[in-house]
Amino acid sequence: MYDDRLSPGFLNGLHDFIRVAEANKQNGFMCCPCPECKNDRNYSKSKTLHYHLLKSGFMPGYSCWTKHGERGVIMEDNEEEEDDDNYPFADTTMGEAEEEASMGEAEEEASDEPADDFGRVIADAKRNCESDKERLKLKRMLEDHKKLLYPNCEDDQKKLGTTLELLQWKAKNGVTDKGFEDLLIMIKKMLPKDNELPDSTYEAKKVVCPLGLEVQKIHACPNDCILYRGEEYENLDACPVCGALR
Repeated sequence: MYDDRLSPGFLNGLHDFIRVAEANKQNGFMCCPCPECKNDRNYSKSKTLHYHLLKSGFMPGYSCWTKHGERGVIMEDNEEEEDDDNYPFADTTMGEAEEEASMGEAEEEASDEPADDFGRVIADAKRNCESDKERLKLKRMLEDHKKLLYPNCEDDQKKLGTTLELLQWKAKNGVTDKGFEDLLIMIKKMLPKDNELPDSTYEAKKVVCPLGLEVQKIHACPNDCILYRGEEYENLDACPVCGALR
């Protein structure tokens, strides 16, 4: 299992969350559950939440969207979680100002919008990033997402997607950086001339990590009950649900 904010699972979940948050705005605003905002800052545009969550993920422990539409959750002591409709808006003005600053270049040509979800997430992040350095990195990442792995590639493999898949394989199988680099060199020699595959582990990580979106291996219960992550689970030796050893 992977804590990979570029994985289809995370991106699909993020899209579901944004839809729910949009449908449950309070006075036109949404709390942001990223580790920096911690549901204490509010924004009117979902693209701001989209960017924050793609960049930093969700704050630890926010598995139930108590401020974004989920209600009536039964807690472990069989008591119903309080329905909190009094969301904090003390920082609304600050959040709105920050939002407007980060959205300064949000308008782009519609014809340049990627057709797939992965590409749209990168494009959204590029429009909402907070520095020129990050914007340039995301621009390069979007170009790599569109770039064929080699000229006239018949199966439509792209540079970014292929590199990400290989890095996921590396993490899953515990391959060292040196071993992975040797594999990249061999594969690159097998591909047609002028291919775009990185030829080192460093270059591969640069392709997929413009915002620190590294591939991280996370232990999981063999019965798929939990992930050993967050303060509640990361130091456990056995699954608290089924009892299976880690």
